[in-house]
Amino acid sequence: MRPIDWWMTFVPILLVIVIAAYTRRYIRSVADFVAGGRAAGRYLICNARGEAGAGVANTMSYFQLMMVSGFVLAWWNTITIAVWLLIAISGFVVYRFRQTRAMTVGQFFEMRYSRRFRLFAGVLGFVAGLLNYGIFPAVSSKFFVYFLGLPQDIGRGAVHVPTYVAIMAGYLACALWMMIAGGQITMLVTNCLEGILSHLVYLVVIAAIFTAISWAQMRHTLLATVPHHSLVNPFDAMKVENFNLWYVLITLLVGSQGIYCTMAVQKDNNFTIAARTPHEARMGNVLGNWRLLARYVMLYVVVIGAMTFMRQPNFPGNALLQSIHEVQVQDQMQVPIALRFLLPAGVKGLFCAMMVLGLMAGDSAHMLTWGNVFIQDIVLPLRSAPLSQRQHVLILRLAVCGVAVFAFVFSIIFRQTQFISMWWAVTEGIFVCGAGAAIIGGLYWKKGTVIGAWSAIITGSVLALFGIVAPYVIRNFPFNGTQMKFFAAVASSLVYIVISLLTCRRDHDMDRLLHRGRYAVTEDQVATPAAVRRWTQRFRLSRILGFDQDFTRTDKIVAAGIFFWSTFWLVFVLAATIWNLWIHRWSNETWVNYWLISGIILPLIIAVATLIWFGIGGTMDLISFFRRLATMRRDAADDGTVHKSRKRDEVAVN
Repeated sequence: MRPIDWWMTFVPILLVIVIAAYTRRYIRSVADFVAGGRAAGRYLICNARGEAGAGVANTMSYFQLMMVSGFVLAWWNTITIAVWLLIAISGFVVYRFRQTRAMTVGQFFEMRYSRRFRLFAGVLGFVAGLLNYGIFPAVSSKFFVYFLGLPQDIGRGAVHVPTYVAIMAGYLACALWMMIAGGQITMLVTNCLEGILSHLVYLVVIAAIFTAISWAQMRHTLLATVPHHSLVNPFDAMKVENFNLWYVLITLLVGSQGIYCTMAVQKDNNFTIAARTPHEARMGNVLGNWRLLARYVMLYVVVIGAMTFMRQPNFPGNALLQSIHEVQVQDQMQVPIALRFLLPAGVKGLFCAMMVLGLMAGDSAHMLTWGNVFIQDIVLPLRSAPLSQRQHVLILRLAVCGVAVFAFVFSIIFRQTQFISMWWAVTEGIFVCGAGAAIIGGLYWKKGTVIGAWSAIITGSVLALFGIVAPYVIRNFPFNGTQMKFFAAVASSLVYIVISLLTCRRDHDMDRLLHRGRYAVTEDQVATPAAVRRWTQRFRLSRILGFDQDFTRTDKIVAAGIFFWSTFWLVFVLAATIWNLWIHRWSNETWVNYWLISGIILPLIIAVATLIWFGIGGTMDLISFFRRLATMRRDAADDGTVHKSRKRDEVAVN
């Protein structure tokens, strides 16, 4: 790192810290700290959500995955993109959950099922979330040790501390201070700004790598594989373990962004509950999926460039790689070590800044989520009297501190023995495998019962827990974490349906749950001109795409455009799959040319346009966000508590 690199690293970080301090003044209620005052627009949401998912540990997970599978997974992932976008446009789960006005999944569970179920789910989700987050600090900090070329230990005399531990302490303290300052408001604002900046850095890093390594060199690396382990030909990669077609299909259903896990992965709920209206939550989700294209093209270029660089006979990082004795750590650090020698001055600093900002964004989301879950879904339901606004925000801040301390300690003592993504899949599964059935069933099925929800969440958690323990006690256990998560989700869904049908005595009042009809909340409604409503009725795909009166003409154009783009590639992939399987196989050279166009050039063009589009939209949303926070009326009763299946603020009004 040269002086310019350190400047490029620290200036953006200091800017974000200053802005975080500014947002503190807007925390005037529990709803502000937990739900951002429910004042966020779509571009604020999509930029902030995207940055929260771009943490160092998440990036390292993609590095591992792409080193093994190359472009092969991108081919099969095309099948899932159209499905995900259709789900997003329809507002599946996201729209209805925002209609409930619940601050957490646990609050929804109490409104829909019972307080005891909220408590149990709160404890289960809290424990699973802590385990899931627990490896983040260690994985992230070790990245910076090897990327920056830092010594393994620091200290004097007999006192030595591992360098990654010192880095953990430093960045966790910084992220913790930001979350204590303004909670969800701070996270939304800083993540949005970080997301716009990171999007720009993606393009700079791509340009730098192509300056250092030509496509011809990358092409040689992509083609230099043994049979059935291709990095470009999905029909010559059948022996790639863990990350294959089955991995993609299972991820589509039960992955972190999968259909079944919508809203069950509680870290992502911060952005849904902060939306100004249910429709803004839906559109933020749609645009967030589109924004991923820029991140994916950067990841592919970085990984392929690193692989090409590492295979050179004089690769300067070989000795450093061989000095790492832990197999999983050595595997994780291949790309960071390559980037350390590959990126030029200035760009290395920008890349480091992007990783630090993503690191703080991702960890902030986890700290805030699990601190909120502990207070809102475990502590509050056990209290008979409500807290004052000041007391409530104080204990929320203390809980966030507790989460940070746990992650710090857990990262020091835990030794990881499997892929990062596999660990995430199983630990997430402890909660989401059962909660997914309870959430979807509770929002869409009036016959779902409390007993059905209890049966589903217990079934899912037991099977997922078995998936964690089994590899350690059963030799050659045949299933990985993702597969066990799938089995647990299927079993939980079947149990929820069967038990609910057997125990349903009275249909649930869905209008009151979703604030429809006489229970409607004025500020959640979108006034739509009659002309737009008539245009909606004439739009032939309105039913397929889930267009309703909330969609403006612009919304329809954006949503339909994104959908048709993804549908085109879905049809292309299906047709090409049939051609390759039953008519004529493309050569590996043809596949490399295909990926140059569809995997790099087209996404890169889209990334440039999206940077301008989302940069302007995010800036305008930030201005509107602060205006709403400055003038909106706070309701002290809107604190996440429930009385007789109704939110306390609703009870107070009635």
